[in-house]
Amino acid sequence: MTLSMVQAIPETVVGAESRRQRFSALAKEHYQPVYCFIARQVSDRADAADITQQVFVKGFRSFERFDLDRAFAPWIFTIARRCMVDFFRSSRPQSEQIHESIIDPGSNPREETIKKDGANQLWELASRLKPQQHQVLLLHYKENFTMQETARIMGITKTHAKVLVFRARTALKKRIQNSPNVAGGMDR
Repeated sequence: MTLSMVQAIPETVVGAESRRQRFSALAKEHYQPVYCFIARQVSDRADAADITQQVFVKGFRSFERFDLDRAFAPWIFTIARRCMVDFFRSSRPQSEQIHESIIDPGSNPREETIKKDGANQLWELASRLKPQQHQVLLLHYKENFTMQETARIMGITKTHAKVLVFRARTALKKRIQNSPNVAGGMDR
Protein backbone atom coordinates (compact mmCIF):
# COMPACT_ATOMS: atom_id res chain seq x y z
CA MET A 1 0.00 0.00 0.00
CA THR A 2 1.44 3.35 -1.00
CA LEU A 3 1.35 6.57 0.97
CA SER A 4 -1.14 8.13 -1.45
CA MET A 5 -3.49 5.16 -0.97
CA VAL A 6 -3.35 5.52 2.81
CA GLN A 7 -4.04 9.24 2.56
CA ALA A 8 -6.98 8.63 0.17
CA ILE A 9 -8.83 6.33 2.59
CA PRO A 10 -9.75 9.00 5.13
CA GLU A 11 -10.93 11.36 2.34
CA THR A 12 -13.21 8.64 1.00
CA VAL A 13 -14.60 7.89 4.45
CA VAL A 14 -14.98 11.61 5.20
CA GLY A 15 -16.63 12.14 1.81
CA ALA A 16 -19.13 9.33 2.44
CA GLU A 17 -19.90 10.62 5.92
CA SER A 18 -20.33 14.13 4.58
CA ARG A 19 -22.79 12.87 1.95
CA ARG A 20 -24.73 10.98 4.65
CA GLN A 21 -24.94 14.12 6.75
CA ARG A 22 -25.99 16.13 3.69
CA PHE A 23 -28.72 13.61 2.88
CA SER A 24 -29.89 13.60 6.49
CA ALA A 25 -30.19 17.40 6.51
CA LEU A 26 -32.00 17.46 3.16
CA ALA A 27 -34.31 14.63 4.22
CA LYS A 28 -35.31 16.47 7.40
CA GLU A 29 -36.04 19.59 5.38
CA HIS A 30 -38.11 17.79 2.72
CA TYR A 31 -39.83 15.06 4.75
CA GLN A 32 -42.99 17.04 5.54
CA PRO A 33 -43.57 18.37 1.98
CA VAL A 34 -43.07 14.88 0.52
CA TYR A 35 -45.38 13.35 3.13
CA CYS A 36 -48.08 15.95 2.42
CA PHE A 37 -47.74 15.43 -1.34
CA ILE A 38 -48.29 11.70 -0.84
CA ALA A 39 -51.00 12.08 1.82
CA ARG A 40 -53.07 14.23 -0.53
CA GLN A 41 -53.26 11.31 -2.92
CA VAL A 42 -53.72 8.23 -0.75
CA SER A 43 -56.63 7.41 1.52
CA ASP A 44 -54.72 6.16 4.53
CA ARG A 45 -52.18 8.00 6.67
CA ALA A 46 -50.35 4.75 7.38
CA ASP A 47 -49.95 4.16 3.64
CA ALA A 48 -48.71 7.73 3.23
CA ALA A 49 -46.16 7.23 6.01
CA ASP A 50 -45.03 3.89 4.52
CA ILE A 51 -44.63 5.37 1.04
CA THR A 52 -42.77 8.37 2.45
CA GLN A 53 -40.39 6.09 4.31
CA GLN A 54 -39.85 4.08 1.14
CA VAL A 55 -39.07 7.32 -0.74
CA PHE A 56 -36.34 8.31 1.68
CA VAL A 57 -34.87 4.81 1.88
CA LYS A 58 -34.61 4.71 -1.91
CA GLY A 59 -33.24 8.24 -1.89
CA PHE A 60 -30.60 7.33 0.66
CA ARG A 61 -29.56 4.23 -1.28
CA SER A 62 -29.12 6.21 -4.50
CA PHE A 63 -27.84 9.46 -3.01
CA GLU A 64 -24.26 8.68 -4.08
CA ARG A 65 -25.46 9.12 -7.68
CA PHE A 66 -27.21 12.42 -6.90
CA ASP A 67 -25.51 15.49 -8.34
CA LEU A 68 -25.10 17.88 -5.39
CA ASP A 69 -25.06 20.84 -7.80
CA ARG A 70 -28.71 20.19 -8.66
CA ALA A 71 -31.84 20.90 -6.64
CA PHE A 72 -32.79 18.16 -4.18
CA ALA A 73 -36.57 18.73 -4.17
CA PRO A 74 -37.28 17.73 -7.79
CA TRP A 75 -35.12 14.64 -7.36
CA ILE A 76 -36.83 13.44 -4.16
CA PHE A 77 -40.31 14.28 -5.51
CA THR A 78 -39.52 12.19 -8.60
CA ILE A 79 -38.76 9.27 -6.32
CA ALA A 80 -41.98 10.00 -4.39
CA ARG A 81 -44.07 10.03 -7.56
CA ARG A 82 -42.56 6.74 -8.73
CA CYS A 83 -43.14 5.12 -5.34
CA MET A 84 -46.78 6.22 -5.48
CA VAL A 85 -47.18 4.79 -8.97
CA ASP A 86 -45.79 1.48 -7.69
CA PHE A 87 -48.13 1.62 -4.69
CA PHE A 88 -51.21 2.29 -6.84
CA ARG A 89 -50.30 -0.43 -9.32
CA SER A 90 -49.95 -3.02 -6.61
CA SER A 91 -52.76 -2.19 -4.23
CA ARG A 92 -55.89 -0.60 -5.65
CA PRO A 93 -58.14 -0.22 -8.63
CA GLN A 94 -57.83 3.17 -10.39
CA SER A 95 -61.13 4.51 -9.00
CA GLU A 96 -59.88 4.28 -5.42
CA GLN A 97 -56.49 5.92 -5.99
CA ILE A 98 -57.37 9.36 -4.75
CA HIS A 99 -59.30 9.83 -1.54
CA GLU A 100 -61.75 12.69 -1.30
CA SER A 101 -60.81 14.14 2.08
CA ILE A 102 -57.22 13.91 3.26
CA ILE A 103 -56.27 15.92 6.34
CA ASP A 104 -52.67 17.12 6.63
CA PRO A 105 -50.74 15.36 9.43
CA GLY A 106 -50.12 18.48 11.52
CA SER A 107 -53.71 19.69 11.55
CA ASN A 108 -55.25 21.61 14.41
CA PRO A 109 -58.73 23.14 14.95
CA ARG A 110 -57.78 26.34 13.15
CA GLU A 111 -56.55 24.39 10.14
CA GLU A 112 -59.74 22.32 10.17
CA THR A 113 -61.76 25.54 9.94
CA ILE A 114 -59.59 26.87 7.14
CA LYS A 115 -60.06 23.57 5.29
CA LYS A 116 -63.69 24.46 4.75
CA ASP A 117 -62.95 27.59 2.72
CA GLY A 118 -63.22 27.87 -1.05
CA ALA A 119 -59.61 27.08 -1.89
CA ASN A 120 -59.80 23.79 -0.04
CA GLN A 121 -63.06 22.94 -1.76
CA LEU A 122 -61.29 23.63 -5.03
CA TRP A 123 -58.49 21.21 -4.13
CA GLU A 124 -61.17 18.71 -3.13
CA LEU A 125 -62.55 18.92 -6.67
CA ALA A 126 -59.03 18.74 -8.10
CA SER A 127 -58.42 15.48 -6.23
CA ARG A 128 -61.17 13.91 -8.32
CA LEU A 129 -59.40 14.64 -11.59
CA LYS A 130 -57.35 12.02 -13.39
CA PRO A 131 -54.32 11.13 -11.26
CA GLN A 132 -51.80 12.67 -13.64
CA GLN A 133 -53.80 15.91 -13.84
CA HIS A 134 -54.10 16.07 -10.06
CA GLN A 135 -50.37 15.47 -9.64
CA VAL A 136 -49.38 18.19 -12.08
CA LEU A 137 -51.60 20.69 -10.23
CA LEU A 138 -50.23 19.63 -6.85
CA LEU A 139 -46.62 19.89 -7.96
CA HIS A 140 -46.98 23.18 -9.77
CA TYR A 141 -49.45 25.05 -7.54
CA LYS A 142 -49.24 23.45 -4.07
CA GLU A 143 -45.55 22.52 -3.99
CA ASN A 144 -44.54 25.60 -6.06
CA PHE A 145 -42.31 23.79 -8.53
CA THR A 146 -41.55 25.50 -11.81
CA MET A 147 -43.04 23.98 -14.93
CA GLN A 148 -39.61 22.59 -15.84
CA GLU A 149 -39.18 20.97 -12.41
CA THR A 150 -42.75 19.61 -12.53
CA ALA A 151 -42.03 18.06 -15.91
CA ARG A 152 -38.78 16.52 -14.65
CA ILE A 153 -40.50 15.05 -11.58
CA MET A 154 -43.27 13.54 -13.69
CA GLY A 155 -40.88 12.25 -16.34
CA ILE A 156 -42.47 14.24 -19.15
CA THR A 157 -41.51 17.19 -21.32
CA LYS A 158 -42.15 20.76 -20.25
CA THR A 159 -44.63 21.12 -23.11
CA HIS A 160 -46.51 18.01 -21.97
CA ALA A 161 -46.62 19.41 -18.42
CA LYS A 162 -48.09 22.67 -19.74
CA VAL A 163 -50.70 20.73 -21.69
CA LEU A 164 -51.58 18.70 -18.59
CA VAL A 165 -51.97 21.89 -16.53
CA PHE A 166 -54.21 23.38 -19.20
CA ARG A 167 -56.35 20.25 -19.42
CA ALA A 168 -56.52 19.91 -15.64
CA ARG A 169 -57.57 23.52 -15.23
CA THR A 170 -60.19 23.13 -17.97
CA ALA A 171 -61.57 19.98 -16.33
CA LEU A 172 -61.52 21.69 -12.95
CA LYS A 173 -63.38 24.69 -14.35
CA LYS A 174 -66.14 22.37 -15.59
CA ARG A 175 -66.36 20.72 -12.17
CA ILE A 176 -66.59 24.12 -10.49
CA GLN A 177 -69.42 25.14 -12.80
CA ASN A 178 -71.26 21.96 -11.82
CA SER A 179 -70.65 22.59 -8.08
CA PRO A 180 -72.27 25.94 -7.24
CA ASN A 181 -71.17 25.83 -3.59
CA VAL A 182 -67.46 26.13 -4.44
CA ALA A 183 -66.08 29.61 -3.95
CA GLY A 184 -62.55 30.90 -4.27
CA GLY A 185 -59.70 29.91 -6.51
CA MET A 186 -56.33 28.26 -6.78
CA ASP A 187 -53.47 29.34 -4.54
CA ARG A 188 -51.65 31.04 -7.41
